[in-house]
Parts: sequence; structure tokens; C-alpha cells
Amino acid sequence: MKQLTICISLILIVVNVLAGLILKDFHKENVIASSCVLLVNAALLLGVAQLKIKDAFKVSFFVLFPLFCLIEYILAVLSPNTFENNFYALGIFCCFAFQLILLFTSIMRQ
Repeated sequence: MKQLTICISLILIVVNVLAGLILKDFHKENVIASSCVLLVNAALLLGVAQLKIKDAFKVSFFVLFPLFCLIEYILAVLSPNTFENNFYALGIFCCFAFQLILLFTSIMRQ
């Protein structure tokens, strides 16, 4: 499962960077933000695979975290180029914080 996560993440990052190079409306700030979202979520999924938590948590995280990744990716692509007053970035950080809370809660349930 770890190798599959790594391969899919690398493919998505390469496609994202290529889209940033090809599309002129896809600004470099959005490419960097969306690539970071993909990297962070890949790291979270790899962390879930490494942790010694119950299998039910692992299965649910392998379903939920890609959904959160999709939401974060859409927010990163749609976000404005400035960081100031950027509610899209705030949404990304809130989703990421919720993922971490879920992960730490499952670890504490052991």
C-alpha cells in the first residue's frame, strides 16, 4: 500500500506541475500550494500506513484523507495569488488541522 501511495502521489504532483507549465492561468503560487497539498496528504497517508493503529481506523483514513486532499486541492487551485486575506488558504489549513486531529485521536485511542 505504501508503494501505491508513493506512485500515485508522484504521478499527481508531476501532472500538477505540467499543468502549471502548460496553462497560463494556473499561476506559480497555485502550483506551489497545490503541490504542497499533495505532498502533505501523501505524507499523512504514509504515516497512517506506518502507524500501529486499528485496521478500522486505517481503512477509514485511506478513504477520508483522499477526499480531504481533493477538497484542499480545489481550494489551492482556486485561491488568489496573495496570502493576505486568503480564505481559501484558511480552509486548507482547517482541513489539514482536522485531519491531524483525527489522526492524533486515533493514536490516543490505542
